[in-house]
Amino acid sequence: IFSVAPPVLSRAFQELANGMLRYHDARKIASVPLPFPYVQCLELLLLFHLIATPFLTCIWVKSAFWASLVSFMQVFFLWSLNSIATELENPFGEDVNDLPARDLQLEMNKRLLMLLRCQAKELQELKDTREQCLWVHS
Repeated sequence: IFSVAPPVLSRAFQELANGMLRYHDARKIASVPLPFPYVQCLELLLLFHLIATPFLTCIWVKSAFWASLVSFMQVFFLWSLNSIATELENPFGEDVNDLPARDLQLEMNKRLLMLLRCQAKELQELKDTREQCLWVHS
């Protein structure tokens, strides 16, 4: 039996429920990859864009410098977005850019265990005394 005020206990259970909800959302993200045909179609379209962009840009721009620069920028940006999407598809793992899920779980466990300590059950009192105020300001 908890000796805590009902609103505080209710809020604690609500936060635990929200944590479980976010955990299950993260599991869904990790377990449902992008469909393979979609990824292949996207790669094919990017390849077609890589080939067609320089020719189409030469029609619109007269300078070879500007045509090459605009073509490079368009292709680079789209391939960069594709690379970022590939990294974001699975944020859990052992890659450099992945979330440190194990460290986050250990930190959460440590904080939950801290709530079971005897010191966590004690309520702190604030005393408004003249001596305490003088000690803080000096």
